[in-house]
Parts: sequence; structure tokens; C-alpha cells
Amino acid sequence: MNSSIKKIKSASHVNLVIVLILLFFSSNCFAQKELLWFGTYTDDNGKVHQGRYNIIKNGRALTKITLAPYGKSAMEFKIIQNDTIQRFVEISWPDKPNRIATLIQYTDGYYAGNFEDGTKILPIVIKAFNFQDAQLQGNWFKPSKIEVKIIENTIKLLDSKNNWNKNDNRVCESSSSYSLFCALYESSITIDGEYRHLRPAVKFVRDAIQEKYPKKYDHVLVDFNNAKEITLKDLHDILKLAKANLTKAIK
Repeated sequence: MNSSIKKIKSASHVNLVIVLILLFFSSNCFAQKELLWFGTYTDDNGKVHQGRYNIIKNGRALTKITLAPYGKSAMEFKIIQNDTIQRFVEISWPDKPNRIATLIQYTDGYYAGNFEDGTKILPIVIKAFNFQDAQLQGNWFKPSKIEVKIIENTIKLLDSKNNWNKNDNRVCESSSSYSLFCALYESSITIDGEYRHLRPAVKFVRDAIQEKYPKKYDHVLVDFNNAKEITLKDLHDILKLAKANLTKAIK
């Protein structure tokens, strides 16, 4: 009798373990991974901007599309329908339900279309990162005096503790305090009209952090800025090092 009970308990235990294993693998297999895509979008004034998107796919279908531009709050588009046979997805602008775009999938990982609301036609492109996106973000910009001015303006914006935001979330909406990223973001727009994430001014600051604190920070600009041990002097030392390295590169 006791041996039978033990066998039943043992079998139940094994079955429970199997169920837990199956649940673990099924949840991991079917978990949808968020992808970072790029492209362009057009604002109400007709100006084309770099597009930075958080995407979730289910097979060929795009189940989530969030516009997350550098320095600004993210906006999630509403998915109206996915047609994986004719290969298009229909979406609407977050706060404008009548502004609708039909994005055609031309190749795998490349969608393009126009937002239309009866008054405006605003093109949008969503795709995996490629050569053109690197160009848009300034990857091939050469070191120049403009880049030096961006760093100099960043130093001015971060001239005191009162102006320094130690809790960076990559959203740059304040005009009175700045994180390191937001100071670079604002300075890029002030000096050159647009923020470009891979331009030399930003790259040299990122490289200066890696030079002085090798492999310490994962998301270099944000983690360095938010680290408890980093002081305003440490921040200025990095900006001075970046400026010096950039000046050498120009010469």
C-alpha cells in the first residue's frame, strides 16, 4: 500500500516537473521580441525626420509599432489590420484616428506608405537599420568645428548642478535642466538644426567615457550620466577630453 502511494506521488511529481518545463519552453518560444527599426516620418509641417521605431512581429504581421524618436516621448500607432497575404499593415496616428496610413511591405523588413486625413499626405518609412539610416544619423560626418561647437554648447548647458539632470530617461522636454544625452541633443539642434546620434560630437563623448571608464557602462551616455559615483566635475572632465580628442582629429 505504502509503495503504491509512493509511486503515485513520484509520478505526480514527475508530471508536475514535465508541465513546468513545457510551460517554460512554450513561454520562451512564443515570447515576442521587440525589435529596433529605423526609417523616416513626416511631421504636420511636411518636414522629414529620422524615424526610430520599436517593433513587435508575429510572423509577417507587425503587431506593435511605436515611434520612439531620439529625445522625444514615444507614440504607439494603432494597428487597424494586418494582411500577410497582400503584405500590408494599416495603422492610424496615436491622437488622430482619422489620419490613416497603409504601409506596403516591399521587401522583408521594409514598409512604406503615406498618412492621409483628407488634408495632408505625410510619408512614412519603417525598416531594419541599413546604410542610409547610418548616413542620416551622421555616421560619415568628419570631425569639424561644428562638432566642437556642439560639445562647447553642451558644456555651457551643464554649467552647474542645478542645470544637470541626474535621472536621464532619454526624453528631452525640459529647457532648464539637461542630462548629458539631452544636452548633446539640444546642442546638436541649436548648432546644426537636427540631432544625429552617430555624429562625431556624440561619438567622441561616448568614446571618451569608454576611454576613461572601459566597459563599465552598458548604455554609455545614459548609464554614465545616472551613475551615483559620477560628479559634475567627472562630467566636465569627459566633455573636455572629448573636445581635446576631437580637436586633434580635425588637425
